[in-house]
Amino acid sequence: MLTHSIRFSEFKVRFLFLICAFTFWQYSQAQSFKGIITGGANACQIDGDGLSGFHKPGDMLGLGVERELHKRWSVILGIEFMEKGSRTSSQDSILYFKWKMQYIDVPLVLSFKAHPRFRFQAGITPSILLNEKIDVGYGYQKTSFKDDPFHLLVAPAVEFFPLDNVSLLLRYQYSLIRFNSQVQNTIPKFHNLITVGLRFYFGNETIEQ
Repeated sequence: MLTHSIRFSEFKVRFLFLICAFTFWQYSQAQSFKGIITGGANACQIDGDGLSGFHKPGDMLGLGVERELHKRWSVILGIEFMEKGSRTSSQDSILYFKWKMQYIDVPLVLSFKAHPRFRFQAGITPSILLNEKIDVGYGYQKTSFKDDPFHLLVAPAVEFFPLDNVSLLLRYQYSLIRFNSQVQNTIPKFHNLITVGLRFYFGNETIEQ
């Protein structure tokens, strides 16, 4: 039953991503938009869980569109599959714990071109919880508690462009609100993560460098 539930959740994620990919592709064909594909990895921790360090790795895959407002300013709207969570360090032999949380994030970003090869960004990210599992040494199992289905994060970032339409992304995210308000009698918890990614821009319009 648990395996079936996990497979069904993964199917829903893939289906949603295909629908969003088609939608963003249609937007990118408009002359005033550029399409974006991003792939990367997250280094995660959860503030409030009693652990420390960005020990939990996670996948990141995103699609988006960029609309230029001015030759230095643009707005980016995206949708991203994000794995977040926490875990004990590999050196910890006393306690074993892994917490995996899968989200669909919808970042809204204001981007400033400080230099033809550098952009600084500030954004806010609504985040929708898809699935969460905990492993205490016996494999991942569904949690006995239910965290909030929706929360918000702040997301400053910087992009470096080694090529005109290819960038290296470095982004930091932190929860603006706790994600476990529905869990009674527990310490507030907040996502804290760093994303490193490779971003590809495409479409009809070439944003002026």
